[in-house]
Amino acid sequence: MFAIEEIYDAAFDRARFAAVIERLVHAFGAQAGFIGWSDADRDAGFQFQYGNDPVWLRRYVETYAAHDILRPHLHAIPEGVCQSVWPLLQTDEVKASVFYREFLQPQGIVDNLAINLIARSGIVAHLALLRRAPAGAFTTAECAEMATLVPHFRRAIYIQSHLVRAADRTAGNLAFAGGAGSSMLLLAADRLLLEADASLIAPLRLRIGEPLGDGPFGAAVAEAIRRDEPVAIALTHEDDGDADGATLRLLIEARALDTERFGDLASGPGATHAIHVSRVDRGRAIAFPAIASLYGLTATEARVLRDAIETGDITAIGDRLGMARATARTHLHRIYEKTATRSFAGLSNLVHRFGRIAPQVSTRVNR
Repeated sequence: MFAIEEIYDAAFDRARFAAVIERLVHAFGAQAGFIGWSDADRDAGFQFQYGNDPVWLRRYVETYAAHDILRPHLHAIPEGVCQSVWPLLQTDEVKASVFYREFLQPQGIVDNLAINLIARSGIVAHLALLRRAPAGAFTTAECAEMATLVPHFRRAIYIQSHLVRAADRTAGNLAFAGGAGSSMLLLAADRLLLEADASLIAPLRLRIGEPLGDGPFGAAVAEAIRRDEPVAIALTHEDDGDADGATLRLLIEARALDTERFGDLASGPGATHAIHVSRVDRGRAIAFPAIASLYGLTATEARVLRDAIETGDITAIGDRLGMARATARTHLHRIYEKTATRSFAGLSNLVHRFGRIAPQVSTRVNR
């Protein structure tokens, strides 16, 4: 008897599929088995196998995949349908093939109970059980028994897909927050730290899976949550700051997350708050080329704009750029006209809306 509960345990913890496929092989009197799914577009998926000889698996990839005469037939099996390939193995066409004579027959493979759990464009999932001689073919009753498990395996694959999408969204949110000049923490109840941008872990001495504590940083986060207003704080090494003793000046903003408790079932307590942490002592990268393109600035005007914004001084632009002060003022006024701003304050306000995501190392995790 195969326990259906094990399928759903594996759905939320994919490492358990290794034990599931092993038990399934034994339950159906097979000698080997495979389960896996892949999403080529998102580079996601997993696979587990049991009982296959790694030498023959390597030979398949290197040599016999190109001769696999059964593959078109297996791919044509309707989604969710169990099918034995034993009848195909009895045909003269298959028996005369290189794949049968050099790959299947030497291994003693007599049947393959094959199921396409998912068969969509770009996304496929397979389940297969293999029998070797002296075992016989899978019976009609065994195929019917497997059919009762197929809906549960299909649901498990869909659950895995949702988990992958959730992980991708979280990684995307963290990457965007960090690249835009701020970083993000995800907290559960009691300020338990679930996720943290890598740039914050060392300088703030954070530990995933532990509460933030009641130190200066933890207290500032608690205040931001309680007040629902940004909180600014300066941290020194003696508090929670950088290891080199430098002071961290941070702006902390808390956002309550609307989550359902049911989501805690699989992985424990879920996030209740997202905490955005900005380093106010670091300038924000500005997309100057994009501004120049949008407003039709000349190359010289773009240079004047960058110098004015980065220095905050419009009186000595000409001196810094090697042009007459009157010429620099003329360029600046043309910039005002093209951007429909009337003063340096208005221009600065406009330009800082073009804060860009700074280049950073990919945060993608191989799953």
